[in-house]
Order: sequence, then C-alpha cells, then structure tokens
Amino acid sequence: MWRWIVLGVVAAVLTVGGYFGWRTAIAADVGAAAMAKVVCSCVFVEGRSLASCRADDAPGFESVDVRVDEAGKSATGTVLGLVSRRATYQDGYGCVLEP
Repeated sequence: MWRWIVLGVVAAVLTVGGYFGWRTAIAADVGAAAMAKVVCSCVFVEGRSLASCRADDAPGFESVDVRVDEAGKSATGTVLGLVSRRATYQDGYGCVLEP
C-alpha cells in the first residue's frame, strides 16, 4: 500500500516538475528572442549604444544577457547561458530574428 502512495507522489512531482521546466524553457526562449530583436533594432536601426539600449529594458529583462556583433550586425540574447536567440540586421528589412 505505501509503495503505491510513494510511487504516486513521485509521479506527481515528476509531472509537475516537468511541466514547470517546459514552461520555463518557453519563457526563456521568448525572453532571449525579444531582447535580441529589440537590441538589434536599437543598435543597428536607431544607431544607439548597447548601454543606452539596455537602459530602456522592461522589468524582468535585465537578467537576459545580450551581446552585439558589430561586424556581423547582429545581437544575441542569452538566458542563463542555456537558451540563446540571434537577430541580424538586413538592409531593407531591419532586424530579423533567426529561427
């Protein structure tokens, strides 16, 4: 009897943990993509510095690390070093998020 209860609790914990892990991964991807696109547009379309662009960050986005590649005209947003997305400036289109 106790065995089934323990097994049920373990299954519930794994299911809930997996769900929240999945939701966190989606949020991290969206945050990295948003910051890459916003910073790319700010730097390469508006001509501002990275520091000036980061001063306008919405609350919660300060934890997203952003690198700007001047030579490649791109910005890469990274969350916790695990999830990263890149946006690249293209003449005539502005900044485009890479898949």
